[in-house]
Amino acid sequence: MVAKKKRMDVSGDRIPLMDSPFAALDAVKGDFPATPAPQTVPKAEIVAAPPASYRVARTRKGGWPVSFEKRAAGKLVTIIRNVSGDGKLLLKALRKHCATGGVWREDAIELQGDHRDKVMSFLEKNY
Repeated sequence: MVAKKKRMDVSGDRIPLMDSPFAALDAVKGDFPATPAPQTVPKAEIVAAPPASYRVARTRKGGWPVSFEKRAAGKLVTIIRNVSGDGKLLLKALRKHCATGGVWREDAIELQGDHRDKVMSFLEKNY
């Protein structure tokens, strides 16, 4: 059999704490050096390749040739067709803009995932 623990009696008069760890701070308030202003961190800018090094031809209706497919095991792939010129440079800029992986194949770029909106905005902004 386990004996019950005795409880501490707390019913007496309450006395406020006598020692405050912050009481000494009032005396040395003016001795601290001025705090330097926080430095602002520059925002990263999207670096686009020069438009002369590659070209994405529009479709006959004037849209961008951007589509997406569902591959084996449920993988989604965004495809940009009709790319001419330095496709590797465009691929590098798109991978950075969409934060994903991708590959350059003949006249098309394949990006991992469904990034149609991001690719469309990238192409509109750079052309």
